[in-house]
Amino acid sequence: MLLRCQLRRYRGFASAWPTSSDVHRDETMRKVAGLGSAGVAEAVHARPDRQRLALMALLLVAAMPVRIPINVPLVGSISILDVFLVLASATLILDLPSRRLNWGYSSLPVLMAVPTVVSLMSVIWSDDRVATLNSTIVYLEGILAYLFVVRELEMLSPDRVVAYIRRFALLVTIPAVLLLLHVPGFEPYDPALSESSGDYISYYTRLSHPILGRSNNLAAVLFIFVPPLLYWGHTRRKLYASLVGFLSLVAVAATLSRGLLLSVLIAGLVYAALLRRAPHTSRRPLIGKFLAMAIGLAIAATAFYQLNPPTREFLAGRLSATNVELRVDLYVQAFRQTLDRPLLGYGGDALGSHSSALAVDVHNTYLQQILNFGVPLGVLVGLAIAALPVPFLLRRRICPLAGAIGFAVLVEVISFSFESSFEGTVLRVIFFLSLGLLVGLLKAAEAEMSVSPPVASAISGKNGRAYKAGKAYQ
Repeated sequence: MLLRCQLRRYRGFASAWPTSSDVHRDETMRKVAGLGSAGVAEAVHARPDRQRLALMALLLVAAMPVRIPINVPLVGSISILDVFLVLASATLILDLPSRRLNWGYSSLPVLMAVPTVVSLMSVIWSDDRVATLNSTIVYLEGILAYLFVVRELEMLSPDRVVAYIRRFALLVTIPAVLLLLHVPGFEPYDPALSESSGDYISYYTRLSHPILGRSNNLAAVLFIFVPPLLYWGHTRRKLYASLVGFLSLVAVAATLSRGLLLSVLIAGLVYAALLRRAPHTSRRPLIGKFLAMAIGLAIAATAFYQLNPPTREFLAGRLSATNVELRVDLYVQAFRQTLDRPLLGYGGDALGSHSSALAVDVHNTYLQQILNFGVPLGVLVGLAIAALPVPFLLRRRICPLAGAIGFAVLVEVISFSFESSFEGTVLRVIFFLSLGLLVGLLKAAEAEMSVSPPVASAISGKNGRAYKAGKAYQ
């Protein structure tokens, strides 16, 4: 009876922001993982854990990574995100004597390390060693961001992890909306752009971010959180998660990213094909959900196109066949340059030293890796990037949430075939950071499902809905 009264204190805790009960619950999960049912009484009376202020600061600077020009050899500018990651790496190193690194799922850091090592190796033969060295540093920053986020989310409850994901999605979306509304201080942050140029105007024709860049970049950052948030809000009856997930989906649609819409359709077909169908069951409900998401994106994009006059005025060229022809010509030229350096390529991000149309990118991450590192190493790096959804998809039978996360990452890696978001320096770091957030969420959900029914009820909320759903799935 005493235990039952103690556990009742932890029901109905859900809120928009972490509260003291959330912190008690996080400490409960940590103790339960080692004590089991016998340690419930001690776990319930655990002292509150610390707030994750450092994590919140990282999410804030990642949402608005303002760059500062500096006169330092090898570096032309530095962002506040770079500065924070230097401090974060110091905390990781100082904690090593008492706290081992949390790699999340070990296969993910291994996959992240492949392009990092290959980029470092390419310094030897690179046409632009400074650019290649900077590219390697960006990969290292991404891995540091991943490790820091996973460590900060360790032993938190899944609802609290979702709260951090919600905040980050909102922190990324709000500056984009303020830019669209022409709010002073949120203009495109690119001194090289003229206000009369087409590139500058394109920031206002499609929903874009003043720091992260134009529409495709914003879509790549936001969409990875849409399926997990919608899934969590639907299965746990969490209004805030559903609301932020829906708002993020609308924001992605307002970017009018054709590549992402196509990626959602392809990923839906791939995901449906990977599922093991039980006897006398149909894939139609699942395919219907994927189609509903794609149709919703298309409807929202159409509405934005009709309601925003600059979009109708300046976007007609993107809907013509000319844009497709330009992309094909770019691929043909990339193929020709690959034939010139088929074994080792030009070095990581070294094409900027060439006066050609490929000085920036080819709008295809996988082809870009072949240009950077040659066919053998480029294919290896491309496979490592394409395999990032696999660790999540393999766990979907253990925890259903892994399926939603795996689908989100699958859409991202497919979109890299049509866009150059992964080649952006800050965007690459944010992508690895986002993987850390999703790993933290999935680890928390799996820990919640592994505990006994009374403790799951204390952690999950009223009637232990999450634990019962997990047991039913198993």
